[in-house]
Amino acid sequence: MAVLFVTGTDTDVGKTIATTLLISYFTEQGLHFTPFKPVQTGAIQQDEKWIAPDVMVYQSAANNQLGRGNVEYLFQKPCSPHLAASIEDREIQPARLSEAVDRLGRTAEGLVIEGAGGLYVPLTGDGYCMIDWMEELKAPVVIVARAGVGTINHSVLTINALKSRQIPIAGVLLNDLQQDEKDIIHDNGEMISKLTGIPVIGVIPHMKNVDDTLRDPSKRIECYQNWDMNRLQEALSNECGSIIGKK
Repeated sequence: MAVLFVTGTDTDVGKTIATTLLISYFTEQGLHFTPFKPVQTGAIQQDEKWIAPDVMVYQSAANNQLGRGNVEYLFQKPCSPHLAASIEDREIQPARLSEAVDRLGRTAEGLVIEGAGGLYVPLTGDGYCMIDWMEELKAPVVIVARAGVGTINHSVLTINALKSRQIPIAGVLLNDLQQDEKDIIHDNGEMISKLTGIPVIGVIPHMKNVDDTLRDPSKRIECYQNWDMNRLQEALSNECGSIIGKK
């Protein structure tokens, strides 16, 4: 089973968008990859049920073919997972997260796991963070970062933290959230690669309406058609051989 882990340099940088686009790409290649949100805070109530908002985005792009199993822990309070769990008198068990990865992996060729927030988001009250679980998984990581000013520092810090744990890095996706100048975005990508040796896979273009873009297959393809998919090929081939490109 192939696994990609999507993390971010911060919260709200576009991890869910990136996850949805990656799933769309694999589907286009004839591969059955499924998205997985291990921990979701800030649940939304819909028809008297609590729903994971990120999974709702996945579902809208997959014609609602995904089920409840695509999120393992769901909490109502929009805050750090360890606090959200404590408020509900619950506890996140990292072993259960790993078991969920194994379970979902038995029904798919691969998983795209979307983390919560950034690397040092606490999952438990004793300080076990997202990066600690990522270190156990050893899955190649796609880092989602803002495209504009400030992203060089955030990206380099994130990359160095992953390197310190010997966690493999597939590359960086820059998300153009604010319609930044193209020259700035290009230079940011060049400098991130120069400082870290980690390539930028591509840029997620600015979306005027995220929901409409992600629901439209042709618009999704336009978002990633210029990405360097060879980086994903190299990252995943270490796990399961060459699978991207088969159709």
